[in-house]
Amino acid sequence: MSIEEVAWDKKRKFHLIEVVAYWEGRVTNDHLKRAFDIHSRTTGAGLFQTYNSLTHGNLSYSSSLRGYAPSDDFQFQFSKGDLGEYLSLMTQHSTLNPSFSGIKDIPAPTEAVSLPHRAVAPSIVRQVVLATQKGARLELIYRSHSTPEGEDRIIAPHTLVYSGLRWHARAWCEKHRSFRDFVLTRIEPGAEIIGEALPEADPGLDESWNRQIALLLIPNPALTEAQQRMVALDYGMSAEWCLEVRVRAAMVHYLMLSLNIFLDSHRFKPEEQPLVVLNTGDIEPFIFG
Repeated sequence: MSIEEVAWDKKRKFHLIEVVAYWEGRVTNDHLKRAFDIHSRTTGAGLFQTYNSLTHGNLSYSSSLRGYAPSDDFQFQFSKGDLGEYLSLMTQHSTLNPSFSGIKDIPAPTEAVSLPHRAVAPSIVRQVVLATQKGARLELIYRSHSTPEGEDRIIAPHTLVYSGLRWHARAWCEKHRSFRDFVLTRIEPGAEIIGEALPEADPGLDESWNRQIALLLIPNPALTEAQQRMVALDYGMSAEWCLEVRVRAAMVHYLMLSLNIFLDSHRFKPEEQPLVVLNTGDIEPFIFG
């Protein structure tokens, strides 16, 4: 059987096997279980065997990794090797890699507009993913508004997050002694893993990440009654015209941006900001700037 003759359903599985193996350095039966609810090890082993047969040994089993790793002669057969494939796969199957997270409290459209992934260096993503899996420290050069030329940082990332606008790493920052967000496009290529994370970098200590906030959203009261009813229908609000959205405290700001909501709504025409937050006091501490 040739690759062209493979059924579409199996191509999906082989695509996942290939993408995860390349970007994370290992793919296991557990990935198939999480993504496709395949509980049989025999079935999983059969898929890996068929994949390897079709790709002439793209993967090699590693007892130390307890999974399949890319062979020295690895070639893309069911994927393109594009970073966007990996990032999209992780957002579609959030349980594949527990280090990934996204805003999933609002309905997702069938077709989404997003910023190009090409701005993110593939080497950076692979190092950050590896660091999250190993609980390791990363030494890197990071650009920020205060240091646009870049400065040395040591971070311990625990989660990769898609904010709705761009990808960043949630990490303990040794310079500021706190958990912060690091935009992936601002990390210079060449980041290196330098050892285990410090005890204070334990993700369980990231209070803003572990705390859940409930946003109460209502139609902008400045709209006409008919317009408010329309907005309520647009967002599937309750009969009381209210929508509760639960999100991590660290993600509140990004969710607000995604929904085009600003606390100083008086600066905008009602039509420009159809949603407003009812419980502003609960979220104000988590809005940047």
